[in-house]
Amino acid sequence: MSSYSFCGYDMNQMEVICTSLFQTRDGERLVRFFDQVESVYGVNSLERFGSEPMVVAYAYALFHSNNFTKLYNLLSTRNFDKKYFDDLTKIWYEAKYKEAQLNRKSGEELTAVERHRLRKRTELPSTIWDGEKTVYSFKDSSRRYLRKFFKEVTRKPNQEQRKELSRVTGLNLTQISNWFKNRRQRHKCDLSDSSSSGCNQSSQYSNLVVPFH
Repeated sequence: MSSYSFCGYDMNQMEVICTSLFQTRDGERLVRFFDQVESVYGVNSLERFGSEPMVVAYAYALFHSNNFTKLYNLLSTRNFDKKYFDDLTKIWYEAKYKEAQLNRKSGEELTAVERHRLRKRTELPSTIWDGEKTVYSFKDSSRRYLRKFFKEVTRKPNQEQRKELSRVTGLNLTQISNWFKNRRQRHKCDLSDSSSSGCNQSSQYSNLVVPFH
């Protein structure tokens, strides 16, 4: 792999360039970069390189250029390291949204409900997904672990406990804090009489911190 070079860059440097452009989601420059690479080494050059960071960046370039068929084929026929699953599943779903929008005569963006329905109809390939359902970026196993901790350990974890929860679940500290805040609020409303606590339907959710997609 290290024997390849491009415009004076060796393979390691090319990986750094691709990773940097992918992290900033600079699709335009990635498209130009891979067009130049293919003009020198051919359309199947990435397979010969064997560089996973470059393939991940290439997937985003395909998304940016609306080459959906090639993108879906790439993501569904090549096994990826699990550390790339989150990024690649996002690319897959965003491609589905974009493709559906472009197929509309009106060109209008999909609503949140339409996106949700499209996600439910879309089955992710096993090459970029571990098979575990994710809701609001929370996997089922993470939710189960947090519920068990809430019930058996404490409803208000300290900083060290939140760090450990983050390590075990893969969630960040903000997600952990918001989940426990929401859970305490729901628990309080469940225990209180609606007439005295004021936990009616309108107020029950007013103070919840809802995690973003």
